[in-house]
Amino acid sequence: METLFAAPARGEALSERYVQVSQRPWPSLLFILPMLLVFEVGTAWRNHGYPSPPPQLVATYLIELLVSLFGRSAFYLPGLLATAILLAAHIVGRHPWRFDIFVLPAMLGESLISTLPLFMLDRVLHAAVPASAAVCDQRVDLLLRGLGAGIYEELVFRLMLITGLQILLVNVCRLPRNASMVAGILVSAGLFAAQHHPPLGAEPFEAVRFLFRTAAGLYLAGLFVFRGFGIACGCHALYNVLVVTVRAIQGL
Repeated sequence: METLFAAPARGEALSERYVQVSQRPWPSLLFILPMLLVFEVGTAWRNHGYPSPPPQLVATYLIELLVSLFGRSAFYLPGLLATAILLAAHIVGRHPWRFDIFVLPAMLGESLISTLPLFMLDRVLHAAVPASAAVCDQRVDLLLRGLGAGIYEELVFRLMLITGLQILLVNVCRLPRNASMVAGILVSAGLFAAQHHPPLGAEPFEAVRFLFRTAAGLYLAGLFVFRGFGIACGCHALYNVLVVTVRAIQGL
């Protein structure tokens, strides 16, 4: 009887299978789904079922703006859009649905390890990362915001932007694939850093913060390109959560 978690093919190394499977949209969706549900349910609970009040995540604002063009508006639509995009990508790519049971916990471990360069980069640049110390009630919002940023900023600035630019530059403009990918990564990193500041974001511009986020954007874009959407989301979200947690412990 067939199951969701199929055994590896005979002669195929587990590590080789993991590297390939963890990049596919369906495992990525299952991996980020708990974080997505916590963010959406938690945000709805904190805001009594209404969309996030300002200042909200720029990424979710852009998604809500896109969805509103089709005459729709609801707090859960960004999550549905993220799910639909990953499912569509999996179906269009004709990827298999079954995978090994070790893939999801391995993705969690890889995501945690992948946060280390961001912490080291932050230490080197002395950049202050997401939000200052807050009282206990505000930390819940910061944790939710960190999860949401990890998912939706990767969705907008990596999956949608880099993929869209790749399609435009390669398929329409007929530019070399590698050069187009480099251009997509650079544009993605720059816009990712810029969206935290006016006119879209509310945070005053600081050169060190902008440099840190640009470098982080390059790193996360590299994770997306070489390790897939799920690992990039996991690294980004877990980094944000760890930052808030460490600051909460330091503030005790």
